[in-house]
Amino acid sequence: MFTILLKLVKKSPMDPYLLSSPGLNSLHDKVTILRHQTWPEYRLDSSRFVVFDTETTGFCYNKKDEIISVGAVAIENGLITESCFSEFVNPNRSIPTIATEITGITDEMVADSSDVLTVLDKFLEFKGLSPLIAHTASFDLNFINIKLRRYCGHRLNTPTIDTLLLAKLLFPSEENLRSLDSLAKYYNIDPIGRHTALGDALITAQIYTKMLDSLYKLGIETTYQLANHLMFKHLI
Repeated sequence: MFTILLKLVKKSPMDPYLLSSPGLNSLHDKVTILRHQTWPEYRLDSSRFVVFDTETTGFCYNKKDEIISVGAVAIENGLITESCFSEFVNPNRSIPTIATEITGITDEMVADSSDVLTVLDKFLEFKGLSPLIAHTASFDLNFINIKLRRYCGHRLNTPTIDTLLLAKLLFPSEENLRSLDSLAKYYNIDPIGRHTALGDALITAQIYTKMLDSLYKLGIETTYQLANHLMFKHLI
């Protein structure tokens, strides 16, 4: 582990605050296991999926912005379960006023929370070997992967379904059905907890389960079939 850290320090500056993270070693082990994982074909109607979301201090994952909350819910057999994950993250910096206005998260709320590596370790424990689902997944994964690459040496290797891409697949000519809010309204989903990580994860999970019937009608029943359709439509 020490040799790995020395190599990483030479590549990019590392935060001493995170180098002393209680979750770093465990997180590194999980990322390594996932890196070498061979992923099977998952059925959309019977497999376990983890729907997740993050709240951040801003949009610049590769500069100064940080994750301040991670939330997730589990779907099994096409149904949302009561199993969930929700943690604040101490970003070791002040939360901008605009971020507080959007998310409701204040410096005081995260002051006693764990660092991002410890929270990501807990999140990956909750995730296990399940595929992920998110809306505009690249945004959340960019924030996660910049930390994993810097402190664990590798990005997160796991199948991920993006409900934004599903919206483009199912509603190709309806550009107004792209945002989480517009899809929630279309499917008559009450946006309870909007702009909280757990709330947005739950809204995304509801949107995904509503989309399943439309996917089945297209003959899409597995993750492989979904990937093939998205590639055929040049969406990935």
